[in-house]
Amino acid sequence: MSGTQQVDSQTLRDTGTSFSAGAADVDSLIATVSASVGALIWTGGIAEQFRDDFNSNYKPMLEQLAVDMDATSKAMSDKAAEYDLVFHGSS
Repeated sequence: MSGTQQVDSQTLRDTGTSFSAGAADVDSLIATVSASVGALIWTGGIAEQFRDDFNSNYKPMLEQLAVDMDATSKAMSDKAAEYDLVFHGSS
């Protein structure tokens, strides 16, 4: 198979849909945890460090994960449409 690339465009689309659903799950997780952290009645240095860590480290990482998963989903969908057009004349 040297020089050729093959892909099942429907599987690529389905995988992209899974990535999109995963991104939505991550967004939901962010909202749930953010609400819990915001509602947490906890004072002191350790509490502030926890909030700071969540808001400055973990939350941005999760937000970037969701963005990357959405971008991957779109790329998979676009690539599936491209393959369909090239190999089947339709998208």
